[in-house]
Amino acid sequence: MAEAKTSLLDGVELKRLFEAAVAHLEAASPAIDAINVYPVPDGDTGSNMSATLREAVAAGTALDDSAGAGEVIGAIAKGGLFSARGNSGVILSQALRGMAEGTDGIETLDARGLADGLARAAERAYGAVAEPKEGTMLTVLRKAGEAATSTAGELTEAGKGQACLDVLEAAIAAAEEAEEHTIEQLPALREAGVTDSGGEGICTILRGLRAGFLGEPVPEAPPNLGRPLLLDGENGHDDAFGFCTEFLLEREEQDIDLDRLREELKQTANRSVVIVGDPQLVRVHVHTDDPDALLAEARARGRVRRVKVDDMSAQAKRFRERGEGTTAKVAALALSRGAGFDEVFESLGAFVTDLGETVKPAAGDIARAADELRVPDVIVLPNHKNVLMAAEQAVEIADATLHIVPSKTLAEGIAALLAFDPEGSPAKTVEAMAGAMQAIHSVEVTVASAARTAEGIAIEEGDALALVDTTLVARADTQEEALIEGLRHGGAADAELLTVYAGADVSADTEALEGMISDAFPGVELEIIQGGQPLYGYVASIE
Repeated sequence: MAEAKTSLLDGVELKRLFEAAVAHLEAASPAIDAINVYPVPDGDTGSNMSATLREAVAAGTALDDSAGAGEVIGAIAKGGLFSARGNSGVILSQALRGMAEGTDGIETLDARGLADGLARAAERAYGAVAEPKEGTMLTVLRKAGEAATSTAGELTEAGKGQACLDVLEAAIAAAEEAEEHTIEQLPALREAGVTDSGGEGICTILRGLRAGFLGEPVPEAPPNLGRPLLLDGENGHDDAFGFCTEFLLEREEQDIDLDRLREELKQTANRSVVIVGDPQLVRVHVHTDDPDALLAEARARGRVRRVKVDDMSAQAKRFRERGEGTTAKVAALALSRGAGFDEVFESLGAFVTDLGETVKPAAGDIARAADELRVPDVIVLPNHKNVLMAAEQAVEIADATLHIVPSKTLAEGIAALLAFDPEGSPAKTVEAMAGAMQAIHSVEVTVASAARTAEGIAIEEGDALALVDTTLVARADTQEEALIEGLRHGGAADAELLTVYAGADVSADTEALEGMISDAFPGVELEIIQGGQPLYGYVASIE
């Protein structure tokens, strides 16, 4: 039997190990970004995994030193649910959730607990993906879990009470071997000549845990370059009528005393207090001058969900001016980047939040932005393929009911918003928006950040790249030439309308660009808008 090499891990030691993992992942994130399959400048696997883990671990390290190992991992997993960024970050957060399930209730982590946690992490990660593929970070997680389980089984008492290092070493070796073979498993990786970036992130995290275990030095983490998700459109209010506030209050630690809640709300500056339900679930309707204070008071009693706050002063003004006083039943939240795109989204009735450049918004950021709209139902437009999974995870943690229209580009988001109906039923509106989105093709033009072969196209750093519906289709010497190629591949010759959004960094003359496009696709209606987006010189919609 193999012998244990070092001590068991209590909560304090486990926090130190995860802090080392964060430092290693932050130091490695630029290199991990660099091996994304497509060499576009927002390649973000390392950055998103790093941001996800950093904020998740912060939730664990915030616990008192009396917290046991299982409690620390549980807090990290809960933090990951809110901090998950990009597809890789969401999968990582689910792996952390699985690890927490495998170690629930333990005070000190032994070899058996670590093996169970890693095995459960892989199971949870696979379950988070609708169509799991081998040759990805999922494979790396699975191989690590299998090796950990096998090694623990060779220890005394199947690893119970035994130290963790042998199990961790076996998991690292298996993960690194699996990562090496990812290039053979997926054609896109083989063509690009790189291994899976998410898998490398998993290997880095495991190596960081080992460094913490052995007390090895870790790289200094770079500064946090992420930007918070900001909600636009905040307005002041006239308090003459107050706010009609409605929400559901769910039981958490103890039953809800309806009579006591009703009396306490009536004693404060609230009016029209209506409370119905049972000790498990209560619906509350109140007119108040301070909805934030009311909601804070309610959250002290349980879980607050489906918040709806209507400004009755604004309703009264609309009634006086236009003869109506209703408010929207559903809101739209669009993730956007660039002043021109912001204006277009807002003109179509959406609230705008920052899509970010390399580091994408976390699930918790999206949930908070949706909840700040204070309507029960919010339709979310992610507008980037690497924000889809974070938006889907936000559904689980938002108080509002979120509905995701799976837009992968800014152009798709705008097409979807053309079918947005704030007075319609959420289900029918989502269906209509998804249909409108599918009626267009989107083109994105950017500059290659590295040499690579992808989709059969040999690329040199600095080449202009054209992507149609997020798939690389052509390279060119200039972004304008790439735009023409992208439009051609997207069917512009047979289109009725082309809309082109110019980015922040392109300097092409609008008239010259219009002439190039009109010469290439005569007779097609064309509109050019200053989108102001970074990284992508042009974004276009083909209808």
